[in-house]
Amino acid sequence: MNLNQFNRQPLEQRTDLILRHGTYLAVRYRSQYVIRLYHFNSFFAEVWFEPRRDRFVLARSLCNHTGLHPYLDQVNISDILQQ
Repeated sequence: MNLNQFNRQPLEQRTDLILRHGTYLAVRYRSQYVIRLYHFNSFFAEVWFEPRRDRFVLARSLCNHTGLHPYLDQVNISDILQQ
């Protein structure tokens, strides 16, 4: 699945794809959300979870490296970026 196909999927399917087939890399916290970073196929994706409501609220691809900055102190992604 490429990036465009992924982005066209509904939230539930994007979340399921990432959780089942993505490689977990890191976690961060923002306000009431737990945000997990995954490597999926040829791109990175975040899954936003709201524990208070026990639901996923966002599953998004990161289209550029700027979105990875919050994670760089937790994980070394240089090997993945060279592929």
